[in-house]
Amino acid sequence: MTDLALSDAEARFDRRRRAMGLMLAPLSLVGLIALPMPGLSPQAHTLAGVAAMTVVLWVTEAIPLAAAALLGPALAVVLGVADAKTAMAAFGDPLIFLFLGGFLLAGGLARQGFDRRAALWLVSRPFVDGSPRRALYAVGMIGFGFSMWISNTATTAMLLPVALGLYQTIRRTAPGDPDTQRKLERYGGGMCLALAYASSLGGSATPVGTGPNVIAMGMLESQTGTSIDFGTWMLFGVPTAAVMTVIVLWLASRAFPAPIERVEGLTAEVARQLEELGPLRKGEVRVLLVFGLTVIGWLLPAAFKLSLGDAHALTVWADGALDEGVVALVGSSLLFMLPDGTKDEAGERRRLLEWQSAQDIDWGTLLLLGGGLALGKLTFHTGLAEALGRGVLQLAGPIAEHPAGLLAAATLLVIFLTEVTSNTATTSMMLPVLIGIAKASGFDPTATAVSVTLAASYAFMLPVGTPPNAMAYGTRMIRLDSMVRIGLRLDLAGFVVLVASGLLLLPWLLG
Repeated sequence: MTDLALSDAEARFDRRRRAMGLMLAPLSLVGLIALPMPGLSPQAHTLAGVAAMTVVLWVTEAIPLAAAALLGPALAVVLGVADAKTAMAAFGDPLIFLFLGGFLLAGGLARQGFDRRAALWLVSRPFVDGSPRRALYAVGMIGFGFSMWISNTATTAMLLPVALGLYQTIRRTAPGDPDTQRKLERYGGGMCLALAYASSLGGSATPVGTGPNVIAMGMLESQTGTSIDFGTWMLFGVPTAAVMTVIVLWLASRAFPAPIERVEGLTAEVARQLEELGPLRKGEVRVLLVFGLTVIGWLLPAAFKLSLGDAHALTVWADGALDEGVVALVGSSLLFMLPDGTKDEAGERRRLLEWQSAQDIDWGTLLLLGGGLALGKLTFHTGLAEALGRGVLQLAGPIAEHPAGLLAAATLLVIFLTEVTSNTATTSMMLPVLIGIAKASGFDPTATAVSVTLAASYAFMLPVGTPPNAMAYGTRMIRLDSMVRIGLRLDLAGFVVLVASGLLLLPWLLG
C-alpha cells in the first residue's frame, strides 16, 4: 500500500480509513478480550484481541505497518500472552536475515550501477529490433528477472525511468500526427503497467523476492515441520510466476497496442546509452561475483539433494551449514569488505557497499516480517490458530473439509483481499487460520499455504494494491478504469494458474 499518485477522492478515502482504524483498533482489542470465548485458554483469548487490533491497523493503515507489527507482540507480552523472549524471538529468525541479506545485495548491485546496464543491454538485443511491442516484452522480462532478487518496489523504481525513456525515444521517432501520439501515450502507460505487474510476479518466484514468501516458509517449518529450501521454492515459484508473466505481457500488448510496428533508430539510441556507460567497471564485476556466489550458496542444498540424495555427507553438511539466512549474511558482508576499484576525496578505497548506502534499505519491511512471524507463532503457541481453524471449518461446511476446496476458496479470497491490504499483512493474517483449518481437517496444509502466499502478490486491479501499481499509475498515463479492467482479468487468470499449480505441481514437487 502507498500514498503515491492518489486522486483527491482516493486520498479522502484513505484519510477516513485511517481515522476509522484508530477508533476500531482499540475497540477490537477491548471488545474481544471482554467477549466470552468458551474453550479458549486465557492466553489465546487475550491474543485474539491483540491479533484483531493488529489486523485492523494493518488493513486501515492507521499507523505504519511496521509500527503495528511491533505493537502486536509487545502488547502480547504486556497482557500476559507470552514472555518477551518467546514473543520477540521471531524478529531474530534466520529468515529475517535472509531478507536483510537480499536487501543488501540489491543495494550493492544498484550502487555499482549494474541494474541500469543490464536493463539497457537487454533492450538493445536484436530481439527488440526497434519494435515497440517487443520493447514492452523486454521491459516486462527485465522487471521479472530483477524482482526475483530485489524487492518489486525497488525494481519498479529502478526500471520505470528506463521504460519512460524508451517511450520518449519511441515517441520522438514516431510519426507526429495527433492520433498516433495519443495511441503512443496509451502504449507507454501499458509498458509501465506491464513492468509493475511483472515485477510483482517476479517477487513471488524466490524466497527473497517478497516478504510473504519468508513468512510462509517460517510458519510451515515451525508449525507443520515442512521445510522448503531455496531451490525447492524456485521449482514451483519460477514456473508459476513465468506463466503469469507471459499472460501479463500478452494482455498488456493487446490492451495497450503500439500504433506502429517498428521505430527506426530505437535500437541505436539504446545502444548509444549503453556505450556511454563504457565497459564493466571493477566494482560491477566484483559485486556480480559476490551475488553469484551467494545464489550458489542458496541453491547448493537443493542441488545436493537432487544429485546425491538426502543421506549423502555433502547434503547433510549443506542442510546444516548453508542456511539461507547465514549465506545471505556472509555474501552481503563481503560487500562491505571488498573495494570497488575507486577512491574517495580523502584517498580512501571505496567498498562495494558503504554502510551509509545500506541504511537506505527498507528496514520497515524487516520489522513487518518479524511482527507477522511473531503473531503467527503465538497463535499456534496459545492454541488460537487451532480454535479459529475449527470455527471457520464449521462455518465453511463441506468446502473447507476437502483440500482442493479449501485451496481454491482461500486463494480466491486472498487475491481480492490483497487488492486493498499489504501482501505481507494479508499473509500474516491468513496463514495461521488456514494452516489451523487444514490441520483441524486432518490434511497437509502446505499446498494451500503456498498457493495463498503466491496469491498475496497478485494485486493487479487498483493503484493502492501495491507500490509498483501506484508508481505506474503515478505516471498519469493510465486510466483507472483501464487498470481495473485488465487487473480483473489478470486476477481471474491468476486464480486459475494458482489452483492448477497447487493441485498438480506442488504435490508432485513436495511429495
